[in-house]
Amino acid sequence: MSKSHPINPSVFRLARLRSLLIFIALTASADVGSAQLQQTAPRPCADDIERHRFDFWIGEWNVTTEGGTPVGSSVIESVSGGCALLENWTSNRGGHGKSLNTYNPARHQWQQFWIGQDGGVGEYRSSNFDGKSLAFFIRGEADSLALQRLTFTPVDSATVRQHSEASKDGGKSWTTQYDFHYHRKPKQ
Repeated sequence: MSKSHPINPSVFRLARLRSLLIFIALTASADVGSAQLQQTAPRPCADDIERHRFDFWIGEWNVTTEGGTPVGSSVIESVSGGCALLENWTSNRGGHGKSLNTYNPARHQWQQFWIGQDGGVGEYRSSNFDGKSLAFFIRGEADSLALQRLTFTPVDSATVRQHSEASKDGGKSWTTQYDFHYHRKPKQ
């Protein structure tokens, strides 16, 4: 059976050409539409000062104890159009973890969701920003008096302190779990 039209053999050849031209036109209009969407996409976090209170943590860091002993490294990057910070932690002991940090306007607070390679999960919520430090809190599931506090404080333009504390009495007293200092890696 022949694939040509019985009266006009060029009909199928023209149909293929028409299909190709339609495909090219649709693809071009989709690209234009996509470009327009990219130009007009909302950027709700770009000018919201609250969403940038934690920007001092963005960068590549060598992490030490307060006394200067190296404990790991971390890369903190702005993601999701400036609406969040993504932490990529690497311990000198070989462990890895990530945290996603964002300001939640519905709760009027910052939140941090942490997951380590050991499967440990933590959801921290801030309850205070004192103008310099940002403090996150997590309440223990089993004991309502158990609390953890994670405070980030810019020491200077090249150092951020991350201080982790625990309380067994609802916040009346605190014990240090770790006291890390993030030192900005020099630009290469």
